[in-house]
Amino acid sequence: MVHDLTGQLCEVECSTMDHSADTVSRTRWRGRRVAIAALVLAVAIAMLASAFAMARFVPAGASVIPVEVGVARADRLLVVSPHPDDESIACAGLIQHALAAGAQVRVLWMTAGDHNLVGPPLFWRKVAVTPAQFRAVGCRRMQEAKTAAAILGLSPADLIFLGYPDGGLSDIFLKGWTSTPYRSGLTHATKVPYAESAAYGQPQTAANLLADVEQVMISFRPTIVAYPNFIDAHPDHQATQLFVRAALDDLGIAPRCLEYLVHVKGWPRPLRYAPFVDAYAPPAAVMLGLHQEAVHLSPAEVTIKARAIRAHASELLPLATLIAFARRTEVFLAPATLDQYTDPIQVARFLFPVNWTNDEERPVVQQFSVMQSDAGLQLSLDLGRSLSRLEEVDLFVFPLLTTGNFSSAPKLHIVYRGGAVTADVSDLEHPETPPLSVSAIHTGTSLTLTLDPGIAGEAVQGLFVRIEKGPGDIDLTRSRTVWISVKPVTS
Repeated sequence: MVHDLTGQLCEVECSTMDHSADTVSRTRWRGRRVAIAALVLAVAIAMLASAFAMARFVPAGASVIPVEVGVARADRLLVVSPHPDDESIACAGLIQHALAAGAQVRVLWMTAGDHNLVGPPLFWRKVAVTPAQFRAVGCRRMQEAKTAAAILGLSPADLIFLGYPDGGLSDIFLKGWTSTPYRSGLTHATKVPYAESAAYGQPQTAANLLADVEQVMISFRPTIVAYPNFIDAHPDHQATQLFVRAALDDLGIAPRCLEYLVHVKGWPRPLRYAPFVDAYAPPAAVMLGLHQEAVHLSPAEVTIKARAIRAHASELLPLATLIAFARRTEVFLAPATLDQYTDPIQVARFLFPVNWTNDEERPVVQQFSVMQSDAGLQLSLDLGRSLSRLEEVDLFVFPLLTTGNFSSAPKLHIVYRGGAVTADVSDLEHPETPPLSVSAIHTGTSLTLTLDPGIAGEAVQGLFVRIEKGPGDIDLTRSRTVWISVKPVTS
């Protein structure tokens, strides 16, 4: 009896303990769920507060952009994109606004984006190694561009592909003015290889590329042209700007120019998807005093822009930060206004928009000025320090004459070696011509070169200038090519 009673008591006690344990467990789990829910709610509130704060308040160093880009029904917008995806990244909002206003829109792609080494193995699960496979990459990226364009509301008739070599536009602009076409290192093509390109079969020379861009402008007659700004770090973007500026000056037309940015280190901020945040111009644009304009996107327009960017799937996966450009503003810059009267220090800043930290890497040129007189074209440089006899300064000077076209104008490569009294001048368009010599006055850190009219041309209305510190190959990351207007000579 005692044994049975003890057993019953034990069963009751154990049952009570199990029930108590279950109760404690359920209570603890309920408490944990409440704590987790509270934590999630707190994080969500913090994120919304952060997004609201970032959207409402201008970050330190940023400037408020008061000017809205306006597009009217009578406008014809031409978006010039170096690669398939730049049109969506930088101009999706502008394109949507133009279409909503009833304006005509055309998108011109300079390349097919075939210099894509990372996308195929990550996205298509195969590695492109043969020229034919890289051409297939170009075809795939053009198809992605068509999909993105349709998302933005464009029709196939609004799309123009040129198909010149991805990764080769800068070399073509600087060195491709002879009849010898540029050969792509990946596709091995010397002629545009894409049948759907407007330039199919065209030899890949600078003159042909410029003529193709000019033909689009002549036929479409744009009132607004959007293209990359020169401080964009990608060589293809820099070269696209040069070809567009050359075409505009060559044709003598003056549409409204909106210059955009894609490849700038540490920009935009934050470098993630932030649709409620405004975009601001990077510090380099502020330092140079470039006029800023903006397109403000509605939430629905931001969503469409994000879809268009995602349509470029082969680029989005390896470069996931591209979605960071889908936010409620798009920033555009007005072209730099440089002429022979511009402060020479400011011109040097345009040539070298990045400040380097030590003497060996910082820009050698501290001041640069241009003057045209009866004696010829005079180029004056003030160097940060004197050059040794083993150092040299390379100048690429492409004048645009008041008569004739840019393709036939001189393409001059000037090499000055420290301590010499002359500089060698070669015409990149006619490499078989023996180099000429021009006088050089080098005193301390100052250097002046004078090109007589027989070299530079009788009447120069402007010139593209690029300055490199040698010896060595061209380093595209340290300097830019800028356009400087020169007042025509009058008798």
